[in-house]
Amino acid sequence: MEDRPAALPTRRLLGLLRPIRAGLLAMVGLDTTSALVGLIPPLALGTFVAALVERKDTTEGVLLAGLMGLAMCVEATANFLSEGIYTRNVSQMYGNLRLQMFEGARRLSSIDEREISGLPSRFISDAESAGVAVLLLDSGAMLLVEFAAATIALGLLAPWTIPVVAPALGATWFVTRRTQEPVASASQIRQEELEAMTSSVTSELAHREDPQSIRRFSEAVGRVQTAEVRVGWLEALNLQGSGGLAKLGPVAAVVAAAFTGTNQVGTLISLYLIAQRVFFGFDGMVDLSLDLNSVRGAVARCFELVDTSTTATEAEQLPPAVDL
Repeated sequence: MEDRPAALPTRRLLGLLRPIRAGLLAMVGLDTTSALVGLIPPLALGTFVAALVERKDTTEGVLLAGLMGLAMCVEATANFLSEGIYTRNVSQMYGNLRLQMFEGARRLSSIDEREISGLPSRFISDAESAGVAVLLLDSGAMLLVEFAAATIALGLLAPWTIPVVAPALGATWFVTRRTQEPVASASQIRQEELEAMTSSVTSELAHREDPQSIRRFSEAVGRVQTAEVRVGWLEALNLQGSGGLAKLGPVAAVVAAAFTGTNQVGTLISLYLIAQRVFFGFDGMVDLSLDLNSVRGAVARCFELVDTSTTATEAEQLPPAVDL
């Protein structure tokens, strides 16, 4: 139970994405647009502050305010459309995977009633874990573009902030990666306990006259609860560890810029907002890596059912052997 689950079957997941590739391209295009347009408000805000505070130019301030408002509307619209397409894409992928799992279940040569009663959990919670493949393209594309574009903008505005930002990002990755492997094992245990609980519902209802049936089902529920709490604590350690460093990073970038000669208020505001996008984008990619590790065991259980061998079934159809 404590063994590490296998790595995600990348090629198998890509095979599930082929039928929905048109929707995926539209989704990624909208995500990229949102990430790039989202850089306009923090860049324009610094110039906006300088125009009103230092130059007292209200005309320029109005134009910049309009530009920021338009950029925010475009970003929100792109995010709305992307979310809608994401839901459609992931729903289609769930349907295709569940059909393949059902075909695999039909090839099972022998299975008792208890095992059959536990299988439905794989078609629900385990199958939905495969949606991480679509999430990787959805959030991953947006976060990667946001992180790369914001890092370039930060380097152009204040090059001396990069030597401060890079070690902070490296520390974030080092700290969180060491806590993600236990999450993978704990998540697999949770999925197995969910299947056992699903099976227990059917078996204990079949013996509902037995006064001990409540106790046995309660034990199954307790094992699920213990597994869920363990996963929750491990995920909290990972998420809050990277989140705390992501909040500290923008402040460190502004302090570095101030000590290296950047003293304009508008520029410092823009640096802080852009540094936020750098660290939050990187933190988002770290959290996405956590999601990938969390579903490794569940995805493996799905493909274990899909890959059910037909050898045993065919052997049952052969006539019995006769001694010569």
